[in-house]
Amino acid sequence: MKAGLKILLFMLFLPTVSWAAGRVRQDSIRQEQKNRHVMSDGSVYTGQMKLRKPSGTGRMEYVNGEVYEGAYEKGLRKGVGMYHYANGDLYIGNWEDNIRSGEGELQYASGDVYKGGWKGDRRDGKGVYMWTDGSYYSGEWEEDLKSGTGLMCWADSAEYRGSWNKGLREGQGEYKSVEYSYAGSWKDDMENGSGTCVLANGDSYKGQFKNGTITGNGEYKFANGDTYKGSLRNGLADGKGVFTWADGSMYDGEWRDNRREGTGQMIWANGDKYYGEWQNDTPWGDGSMSLADGTKFKGSFVNGVVDGNGIVEEADGTRLEGVFKEGFRTGTFTVKDKSGKKIRTIKY
Repeated sequence: MKAGLKILLFMLFLPTVSWAAGRVRQDSIRQEQKNRHVMSDGSVYTGQMKLRKPSGTGRMEYVNGEVYEGAYEKGLRKGVGMYHYANGDLYIGNWEDNIRSGEGELQYASGDVYKGGWKGDRRDGKGVYMWTDGSYYSGEWEEDLKSGTGLMCWADSAEYRGSWNKGLREGQGEYKSVEYSYAGSWKDDMENGSGTCVLANGDSYKGQFKNGTITGNGEYKFANGDTYKGSLRNGLADGKGVFTWADGSMYDGEWRDNRREGTGQMIWANGDKYYGEWQNDTPWGDGSMSLADGTKFKGSFVNGVVDGNGIVEEADGTRLEGVFKEGFRTGTFTVKDKSGKKIRTIKY
């Protein structure tokens, strides 16, 4: 009897429970429908409203397929929210009057990610941008561009730490890579002004740069001990400069495209000296040669050898005057003593 009564009571209660559950679902649907609004442009908003405008938290589905979920105030995105863009980008962060402002993270459809400050819907302030290849920039931004101070690390392990302006390296900064390192002044994203660089082969340079090249006055030190100090253009000796070899030899004079060209003096390690005109990195034109044994020559040179009229002065002061051809004496030579008195003539 008691078991039958329990079954009867359960059967009587079951419709009541089903009716209540259905009522809750209907109320939920009615509430959702009540919170669902079609905007004038066709976008659909679901959420809290105030004075017929989205206010509080809600979700806006735009006609172009974009979706925003987050805080609203007086119909505008304001506070923290998440925005799905039609192109696949996703922004999570602060908003101010429908504009990204404050701290936020933008996940690009490409896989790149930016996390940091925003102003006027652009990257602004301090932030980190990470590329899919592993490169990243951490530093200051202004109007979507790297501006201020920051660190840029490339995927190939190269890095730059220093000043930026409108997305370009400008001001003082230091660059390091497997090929070379540079510390100094930058402009237009290139080495410009005074700086110091060290190459992977051990060479080093300190001086002026122009548009990413060694141009201006400076000192270049080679790994083998050679040194050049003077004017350079595009990494080559050009203008006036002094080159000192590791063995002690030295050239002081004019250069063109890394070759001795113009007027200059060469002093070899063995004591030989030449002063005069140069062409194509060799004595060429009028000049004078002094040998370590005391012999001197004054006259014309062609391709590094005496050629044309010239005077040879021996160590004892005796002089021979005549014509040379490819380094050899030709024709008649006049022999004079150190006072200039003619002694004899010699035919060659």
